[in-house]
Amino acid sequence: MPLADEQDRISVRVELPRTFVEAVILSARRDTGDRADQRNRLARIILKNRQRRQEMFPAVAFGEPAWDMILQIYVADHAGQAVDVSSLCASTGIPKTSALRHLDRLVECGLVRRQPDTVDTRRVYVLPNDALREQTERWLDTMNLAVEIGPP
Repeated sequence: MPLADEQDRISVRVELPRTFVEAVILSARRDTGDRADQRNRLARIILKNRQRRQEMFPAVAFGEPAWDMILQIYVADHAGQAVDVSSLCASTGIPKTSALRHLDRLVECGLVRRQPDTVDTRRVYVLPNDALREQTERWLDTMNLAVEIGPP
């Protein structure tokens, strides 16, 4: 004879869209310093692995300079630092004129802004706007969640 505990169980299989489940999980979590550190750690891992990939495949022209810029700016912002235009362009590994076009597009999209250095007028910093922070954090949260619950 089954135990009362076992008789009171109902087995249900539910299939929901992954994006819905992710949104519910992420909205239930509080935004803590630990979560910010997880995001920053993942962004740094992604940047480092993109650099390693390029080192291992030097003849291959990988692309996504705007994404590299977004991650560089995000990581620097998390550390309380600003990235200057020259360093940011150099970090993409593409010609400076091409990198500047990608940077211009990020400015046009309202993701970043340029701020002249008050001490050295030759230098200009690139700072994130709230939209860049929010969108990058949402993406990083989704990637961290994929590590926890498995890939799609």
